[in-house]
Amino acid sequence: MSERSPDNLTLREKLIEAERLVRELTDHLERGFVPKAHLTRRTARRANEPENQDEVKDVTIRSSAEELLQSDEYSRQLCERNIRFLAAIEHDVQSIFEQG
Repeated sequence: MSERSPDNLTLREKLIEAERLVRELTDHLERGFVPKAHLTRRTARRANEPENQDEVKDVTIRSSAEELLQSDEYSRQLCERNIRFLAAIEHDVQSIFEQG
């Protein structure tokens, strides 16, 4: 994940980066996080069925949960970065209104 700081960027550049981050987050949630969450849920449910208890190992569930947690962490990082850009955008817009 490239780290662009909102410092020293124009308002237009901040808006472009915030939009890019939203698109990246949306894509990640749709293609990464949600499918991993569904897989983890299905695996855990299958493990609870008596006929599958020997087939689904604890390590399989732990591995799936670990991948889900890593995906969640990435989602949180994207959100935090976008919050920083949105705060910088808000600051710039407030400055424009105060000057006008």
